[in-house]
Formats: sequence, C-alpha cells, structure tokens
Amino acid sequence: MLVSGAIFPIAAFLAPGVSGIGVDPVDDFCTRWNHQSVVKDGKLYIDGGLETFAQRNTEGQIEGAQILGYNTELIEVDLQSPWDSKHNISITAVPKLANPHADTDPPLVVRGAMFSGLPTDSKIYLYGGTTSYANTSFPGFQEPPSSQYPLWSYDIPADTWSRYDVTEDAPYRPAGGSYAEAPDLGLAFYLNGFIDNGTSDDLEHMSNFRRYLDGLVVINTDSLVVTNVSTTWLRRAPRAKGGMVYVPGVGPQGMLVDMGGVTKPTSDSSASKDGTYVTFDEIDFLDVSSIADDSRNATWFVQRAAGEIPPPRTDFCLVTASAKDNSSHNIYLYGGKGAREAYDDVYVLSIPSFTWKRVYRGDSPRYGHTCHLTGHRQMLTVGGMASDEPTSSCDRERAGVAVFDMTDLEWRSVYSPSAPAYQVPGPIVQTIGGNADGNARIIAPPHGFSTRQIAHFFREPAGDDVDDDILEDGALDPRDISGIVIGSVGAVGLIVGGVFFWLRHKKRRESSDADAESAPWTEEKDIACVESKDFACVGSKDFAYVGAVSHKDDEPEPQRVHVHEPRALQEIDANHVRVSTDK
Repeated sequence: MLVSGAIFPIAAFLAPGVSGIGVDPVDDFCTRWNHQSVVKDGKLYIDGGLETFAQRNTEGQIEGAQILGYNTELIEVDLQSPWDSKHNISITAVPKLANPHADTDPPLVVRGAMFSGLPTDSKIYLYGGTTSYANTSFPGFQEPPSSQYPLWSYDIPADTWSRYDVTEDAPYRPAGGSYAEAPDLGLAFYLNGFIDNGTSDDLEHMSNFRRYLDGLVVINTDSLVVTNVSTTWLRRAPRAKGGMVYVPGVGPQGMLVDMGGVTKPTSDSSASKDGTYVTFDEIDFLDVSSIADDSRNATWFVQRAAGEIPPPRTDFCLVTASAKDNSSHNIYLYGGKGAREAYDDVYVLSIPSFTWKRVYRGDSPRYGHTCHLTGHRQMLTVGGMASDEPTSSCDRERAGVAVFDMTDLEWRSVYSPSAPAYQVPGPIVQTIGGNADGNARIIAPPHGFSTRQIAHFFREPAGDDVDDDILEDGALDPRDISGIVIGSVGAVGLIVGGVFFWLRHKKRRESSDADAESAPWTEEKDIACVESKDFACVGSKDFAYVGAVSHKDDEPEPQRVHVHEPRALQEIDANHVRVSTDK
C-alpha cells in the first residue's frame, strides 16, 4: 500500500542506479527507516529498510518528485577515515547477489537485526525481519521468504551470502524484536518480537495478523548454534519495538539491558493493536553468565529507576559507554515515537545508580533509526524518519547519518576515527558524582536495589557483603524467598485444584451438546500445533517459540521476585499507527 503524498512514477528515473532498477539508494536517497545496520572492521553496513527516493536532495527539502520503495542493496560507509557528512562522506552500495550454490536471493526485509560476529570472523549476520508491502510494484520487491532460513551471513571478502536453517530451536522468522551482541563472547541476542504476514510465506495472506513471540534467541556466531531461552520472568507479556544493549564489565560476564517498546499477550493476534507501552521507570536486565553455558534458563532482574524518566516510546536506539574505571556504565537513548508525538531528545541511564538524565532536547524528531558507538565517543545515527508521512520531506542529514559526541553532548556532521577517549559528560557527573574519568560516588539506586540478589550482582566479582541501607524498603534476601514461594505454591495449589475440579465437572455436563470443532484446547494439541507449524491453529492458544515457557499461571521461581508493584502500562492509541510506515 502506498503512503499518501506525491509519489513519482519509477519509470521517470531513467538513469540506471547500482541495482539497475532506475534508482540509486545512495545518489537518490531521500529517507530510509526500519532498516538494520552493523559496524564491522571500520565500516558501517546498512541493509534493507524502507526508502524514499528523490531526484535531488537538498537539506531536507524535496526538489522534484519522489517514489517509495526499498533499499535493495547493502550500503557501506567508511569509518576508517574522517569525513563530513555534508561534503566528503565515503558511502557506496553493493548489490546483494544470490549464492551460486543455493540459487536464492538474500532476503529484503525491514525490522530485522544485524550482528558483527567475533572480531576474527570475516562475516556479518542478518537475522529475522519482515516483508513490507508498502509498494509491491517497486522493482526488486520480494514476496515473504520461507521461515526455514531466518539467519543469513555475508562474507565480506568473498562477497557471498549464505543461509542457515536454525528452525529446530527457533522455528520462526521474528521481526521487531530488540537485539544486542556480546562480540567478545561470540554471542548475539534477539528478544521476543513478532510474526506477521511478512515474516513467512505461510502467513502471507493473513493481513490482520501479528502475534508477539516469547523467548530470547541466543546465537553463537562461532558455532552457529542457536538456543532459545525462556523469558517467562520478563514482566510476563512479550514485547517489540524496544531496545537492548550489552553492558560489559558488570557481573561475571556482563549484562543485557532491555527497555521500552510495546508489550502484548500472545493471545492477541490482531495487527491493528500494538499493545501497551513499556515504561522506563523499571529496567529489565539479564545476567549473561546465566546463559553462557547454553542454558535454557536465565536469571532476569527488574530494577526501579529514578531521575528524569523518558516518556514511553518505540523505535528509538541505544548505545552504551563506560567510565574509564568502570564505576559507571551509561546507556544513551535517542529519539523514538510515542502515542502522540515523535521525539528529538537524548537520555542517559547511568548504571549501577539506575538514574535517568536528559542531556539533549531538539525539535527535529527521529524514529525508526539505528545507532552505533564508533570512534571512541561518537554515537553514529543511521536513517530514521520524522513523521508518518515520509514523502513530506527528505532527511535533513543528506547522507542519512549524523554524529553525536557522547561526552560534549553535541551534534556534528564531522566524524573522526581518532576522537579522544570517552569521558563521563558533565551532567552525568553532577548526578552520580566523581569526575570525567569515573570515580562515581553514587553506585546504588536512590531508592536502593530492588533485591539483595541485584545488589550482589553489582558487587561481583568481589562478592562484597551487601548493606541493608542500599536496598529498597522491603527488599528480600534470596535465602528468604524460597519459603515464601513454597508457601504460596501450597495455598494457590488448593485454590487452583478446587477450581479445576469444578470446571471439569461443569465441562462434562456441557460436552454432550458441544460441537466437535469446539473441543477444549489440550496441551497435546498445543505441542502439535507448534511442532507442525500449523498456522491455522495459531489463534487458539499461546503461540511461542519452541523451548520458551508459555504464559501460564505458575508461581514465581525463587531467583526473582517483584518487591513493589510496577506502574500501570499506558494503552496505545491505535489511531496513530500507520501500516504503510510501520512496515
């Protein structure tokens, strides 16, 4: 479906582009969003995404007509030499050619993820994504690919794409999930996301279908072994369109921090409802060491945050930088879209104080972009759009990239690979104490850590004892939790047992009059539905990754307990969602 606005016929672009379809994703660039990108060996790689093309692009003003289409090439930006994005940036487009052995084109998707792999690996990786139907007449448009190959690699020296069947443990091609990577561990992470009519050829004709998925997919980029880790503890309902970062130097093997986006039960498969916003006043994070041994169980925590908490939003980007002495780890959040407005702001979440601070606010909103930490202290932002009308203006960044100095807190058009080392910016120092090189004075949340276990995690590897004065009021010791859980299980078991027998007796009385097609759902049917990938029965019950724990009314496991009630999630106004720009 075309986005409203002035759309120029493709045939009018007579000058051949790189792809030979008449438009060039670099020379004719106007706006690009919902793409995926990664930095590897001194280059930025941009894959897929929606793109508007213009015959001339001058500082955000449209001169000439536009067309809406897709970025069908792999775009490369040089990061080994300095450049000014307004004058001399080195950016090229490389055709995505089919592997001669597989005779299958690499997928053209939006809302996927890219990973860099180990430093010694010559490949980059593409995982997930969905097909956009924004302009099916655009040359190069692809029908939804098979979900059998959600993982692809691009060998940079060989200029070759390869595909991998990882469906034994992750049987679907997810889109819209949050993702991060621990390159030193050779691990890539993809959290939740959704399947819809663009993620698989089996779902192509289900136009109003969007089902959120459980599970954290962990990809070992060295062995290409995929593990699906349970996310039952991640505030229950799965989420999408949020952000995730890997923070090294915390705990035994670092932490994954996930925040923002929207959440929706797996029982709701409507594409017209995005769900509810995940607020930023509580932060979910994972102890990476709990899954580094290919375990299917993970240790998740939730910690209450303080300070200048950002408004709820989707489609933002995150990068992280640590103080020289690792006394603070600072996560930068840029842009995004809320229920009624898009944002041009930068917030910093400083850990372990879990304190938010807004460090920039402007009037040029951006969402659907990606960003990367490059050149020591520079946040490189890639693409994005300002409104739900992509044909109303072109990106004010002529090449679609911009640079934010994470220490000086200033936007620039100049990139320098030899910029000075990162230092903690002044507003953050004023908030947590210390100086530009670290020495943070506030190393616990203002309200205290939510549990003693979280406090212990941030004392690793020293294993220092935890004082009660750095805990929230009512925070529980893990040694005390098991008794609470056991007691709760006993009490709830009696209640559930009584309800179960009453319902079974009631159902037996009604079963003789029931039609055969309305037979109650069974666990066996649930398993058969998932294993056979029978999408016709998807709507009948929770539809989750194989290996993930379905949402059931089980009691909490001992390792994690909410010690306070989270704030109510905010309902999204579905009227602001536009399918044409969303995908």
